[in-house]
Amino acid sequence: MKKLVYATFLTAGLMMAQEHSATQSTSTETKTESKDHGKDVKSQTTTTNSAADSDGNASKDTTVSNTKTKKHHGKVKSTTTTDSTTSVAH
Repeated sequence: MKKLVYATFLTAGLMMAQEHSATQSTSTETKTESKDHGKDVKSQTTTTNSAADSDGNASKDTTVSNTKTKKHHGKVKSTTTTDSTTSVAH
């Protein structure tokens, strides 16, 4: 949870700092696996935000979210983990 809060503040800070930004891009990729007739489902979502300003400073924020869902006797159990990585190059 601390990483998510940190990433939120860092992303907001980067957005404010990019007022004079030259380039900015976002990409999202989602992979989903299902087996045993939909009883077990795995999903991974990767979101990458990149920005570079006119001074040549670049930053990259990558968030990976993994979700596992299991159905057993009518009950559903779901687990989600999130990992965030930020890099800044001057």
